Amino acid sequence: MEQVIDPAVHPGKPLLRGVSHEIAASLSLAAWVAMALTAPPGRASVAAHVYGASLFTLFAVSALYHRPMWSPRPRLLMRRLDHSAIFLLIAGTYTPMCLLLGEKGTPVLALVWTGAVLGIFRAVLWPRAPRWLSAALYVLLGWLILPLLPAVARAAGAGGLVLLALGGLVYSLGAVVYATKRPNPFPGVFGYHEVFHAMVIAAAALHFAVVLSALRRIG
Repeated sequence: MEQVIDPAVHPGKPLLRGVSHEIAASLSLAAWVAMALTAPPGRASVAAHVYGASLFTLFAVSALYHRPMWSPRPRLLMRRLDHSAIFLLIAGTYTPMCLLLGEKGTPVLALVWTGAVLGIFRAVLWPRAPRWLSAALYVLLGWLILPLLPAVARAAGAGGLVLLALGGLVYSLGAVVYATKRPNPFPGVFGYHEVFHAMVIAAAALHFAVVLSALRRIG
């Protein structure tokens, strides 16, 4: 069995499926390098690498999963990796924010990474889980930061808090699009999944701005 199927022979995937994440992978790699070069040494440098690696992994794996027309067996493997990368990015995004908060952020950071590891196990062992379950897990894990919002406001400022909340909102709306497959504007070219991918990029950009600021403040 061929690993990749000729899309001209087996159509069905929107023309732009994965294109936005292919571009985002290149941008996130550049962002990772920039953060690594500019972050202060110590905890900030570690946080920059954890976050940068998780951001690049998400977009690179997503592009690799969605661009080719995989045959069934490798497609299932790529699906496992793709869904695992989402949990990895959630935990990776929390890392610099929780380190910024010091001891207050430690319990939440431990909880998020535990949840991410469990989520990765779910993705590996149950790759065909219902969409609503996957979306619910992403949203639940993503909003564990709610109890820390006052501390985030003090540490990152009002602007950082607004960007963090907006990013979380866009991620959550994207999860709804993923779960409901709506809206689906141009199914053959730019469908619901492309809308979801665009919202992931927008939310990641908002959170990148917050993380960039947090890295400069981590002592």
